[in-house]
Amino acid sequence: MKAGTQRDREVRAARNQAMFRAVNEKLRELNQAFSNVSETYAIACECADTSCVRTLDIAMEEYVTVRAHPNRFLVLADHVIPDVEATVAQNNGYAIVEKNVDVADVIESAEEPPK
Repeated sequence: MKAGTQRDREVRAARNQAMFRAVNEKLRELNQAFSNVSETYAIACECADTSCVRTLDIAMEEYVTVRAHPNRFLVLADHVIPDVEATVAQNNGYAIVEKNVDVADVIESAEEPPK
């Protein structure tokens, strides 16, 4: 595989995952409203597949911890793409993945509000 092709794939995956992160930040408000009923968040899988509509449940504290690292995402365990991300941890059917360092700037710019 050509280096440019791999880079393009990594960038596409990062942009897709940043989109799901934005959805989850909106869901975070809803989850917080129900925090007195449930101790977990229901969030969208943040995998690179834009057609994925699966969800996962995660403890609120773990969600906040993962969000503290801009290049980490929460995906279902079988949605990890090893050639564009590394698995940092696995728990209850989901994985915490970390994007390659060279695409972190893509993730951050995709999350910035338009100017």
